[in-house]
Formats: sequence, structure tokens, C-alpha cells
Amino acid sequence: MQLHKRHLTLLLAVISVAFIFISYQRGMKADVAGDYYIYWQTGKHFLSGEKLYTPGLVDGGFTYPPFAALFFSLFSAFPFHISAFVFTYLVNYGLWMASIFLTKNIFELYYPQSNTTWPLILAFLFSIGFYWHNYIWMNANLPVLCLTLLGIRHYQQKKFGLSYVFFMAGTFFKITPVLFLAFAAIKRGPKDWPKIILIALPFIIIPALLRGWPTGLNDWQGYYAAFVAPFSKGQIDENIISLGIPALLEKLDTGNAAVGLSPLFHLSPSILKTIILYFQIIVMGALTAKFVYDRYVKKEEAFSAADYSLIFLVTLLLPGRVWAHHHVCAIFIYTYVFHTLIHEKRTVLLVVTCVLCLLTDVISKAIIGQTLTDVFKFYSFITVVMIWMFILCITLNMPGKRKYALSAV
Repeated sequence: MQLHKRHLTLLLAVISVAFIFISYQRGMKADVAGDYYIYWQTGKHFLSGEKLYTPGLVDGGFTYPPFAALFFSLFSAFPFHISAFVFTYLVNYGLWMASIFLTKNIFELYYPQSNTTWPLILAFLFSIGFYWHNYIWMNANLPVLCLTLLGIRHYQQKKFGLSYVFFMAGTFFKITPVLFLAFAAIKRGPKDWPKIILIALPFIIIPALLRGWPTGLNDWQGYYAAFVAPFSKGQIDENIISLGIPALLEKLDTGNAAVGLSPLFHLSPSILKTIILYFQIIVMGALTAKFVYDRYVKKEEAFSAADYSLIFLVTLLLPGRVWAHHHVCAIFIYTYVFHTLIHEKRTVLLVVTCVLCLLTDVISKAIIGQTLTDVFKFYSFITVVMIWMFILCITLNMPGKRKYALSAV
């Protein structure tokens, strides 16, 4: 075992050195039209007191909360390409590795009597495509993922205050971890709600103090106008590569003449928007009801790995803006699903799931050709796989199996 750990450490060291050079090349080729330039420029604007948000931009502009702008200001101290190199290596490589080890630690605590090595290896291999997409396009999903995983880890250890801090930091970096925080508040009950509110204050006050109160208040108004308002009204990113159920339904309703795919539905925009809204409400209502039932009827404050997987999946299936790089959290979902299928010796389901996950890594014209790539993207194949994962997480967590899932918590 000691020899194995030494080999693993040596391998990680070699990979880390290699990624210094890979990250340098990527940083030097960073594009001013890419997402990272928006992050870098916003960091500069945060320090200079300039406007952070411009509602109505075609590319969306900067759409993260002000706390994220504070984070990016740390990188804006460097010239753009040097900053891109530092960000790519420390954040998109460093936190990639950190997320793997955090996931490993979480599942070792959930299943102390089981060997989680193979499920984690499979999850790592099948999520590489998402991680690489996040890395090569210099997106900012890994701080959010790692903060969420840290929140999960501390909740497991019943260090609830620290758990709220990490969930809150993730929420004020990018809104999606608010679901983990909200469901934790349901599980813990009203006794913890004042603490949660107090923990939120520094994430609001510190950026506002650094920017000055009038500017800080304007930042929140800008954030609302640039991101919250349009998506709360049902906005969906219209692109063949858009993912999530709302984008899939819209593509099926409008078709794509450029790739020769006709509409499957013929609904008016208002009817389609209503259907999507009702679907989102039903799914969120059902998940909320489950956690309320667990807490107040079954007296369970703990979350199972399936519970957390379902929350991650909701963030990938329901929003109007979902891209491939958002799926870095698939490593957690996959680890749970593969562990359960292996533990229960569900060989057929395991093989089918592995094939589906493998296909998400080969959606590239260099591998399957342009025509098949367009078809896979139009029908949001990655979203179809996440729907499959959602179904598995529900069925594998049916009553009778839940005791095993919560035994170590």
C-alpha cells in the first residue's frame, strides 16, 4: 500500500509538471473574445470602481455575483496572458485534482467498508471530457465545484457551520450551490436559519465595502438585470450545443435548418415556456417535498450520496443556461452510480451506463464526423445521459436500499 501511494504521488508530480507547460501554452494563446478575458477585465473593473455588468449583451458578459468579481480581481493584477496561465494552472488544473481527492474522501466516508477505487476511476475517466472542456475554454466551474464538495464533506462530519460557509461561498460565486444550502437549511431546521443568514452577510458586505456602498448596491442591481431577471423569465440559450431539458425542448420545437433537422413539436413560444416552467416547478417541488419528508417524518438530517447526486443533476437539467463545462460535477454523480451498480452486481446496467458515458466523451467531428456530431449536439445527448443518471439515482435509492447509503453518516 505504501509503495502504491508513492507511485501515485510520483505520477501526480509528473502530471503536475507537465501541466505547467500545457497551461503556459494555453495561457499564452488565450483569446480576448473568450470567457477568461471577461473574468480578467471584470477583476480590473472591480478594483478600479468601473461598472461590472452590461445587461443585454449577446454573449451575456459577466454574469456572476460581485463576490466572484472580487475573486477574479486577484488574477487581474497580472498582464492578461500571464494571468491566463496562472488561472489555468492553479484553478483549472489544481482544482481539477482537488475535486478528485475531495470526491474520494466523501465516498470513503459514505462507504467505509467498500472499495471505492474502481467507481472513482470510472467516474474520472468518463468525466475527463467535461473537465477538459472547462480547462481548454478557461471556464470557472471548478471553484464552485470544490466549494460545494467542501460543503458536503463538512456536512457529513456534522461541522454544519463550516458546511454553510462553503455552500455560501459557492452560492455567491455562482448561484447554483444555493440549492445545497437551501436543502441543508430544510434538513437542519429553523434552529440554524439565523446562523445561515449571518454567514451570508460577509459575502455581501465585503465586496460592497471594497467597492463603496453606492457602487456595491449598483453591482447587485446590475447582476439582477444581467442574469437573474432574464433567466427567471424563462430565457434559454439558443445554440445547438446548449444543454439541459429547457434547451432540448426548445431545439425539438424549432428544429435546426442549418444541419437539416426539422422541428418535432410545433408549439408556440408561450406554450413551450409554460410547459417548461411547470416541469421545473414539479421537479423542484418533488425534490423539496422529499427532503421535508426525510427531515420531519423520518427524522433524518443526513443526506445520502444519491441525494447530493440528485441536487447536482437538477443544476444540470433544469436551468435555461447549461453548457458542457458545467458537467464537471459529473464525477460525483458517476462515482455514486458506478459504486452502487458494482456493489449490487447490476452488470447489464453497468455496461449500458459505461457505454452512454463513453459516448459523451467522443462527441467530436474528429472522432465521429460532422453529421453525427451535429445530431448528438442537437438532441442534447449529454442531457439524455444526465436524465438516465437521474432515473438511476432515484431507482437505486428506493426504500430498503437507503439504509446502506446512510449507514456511515
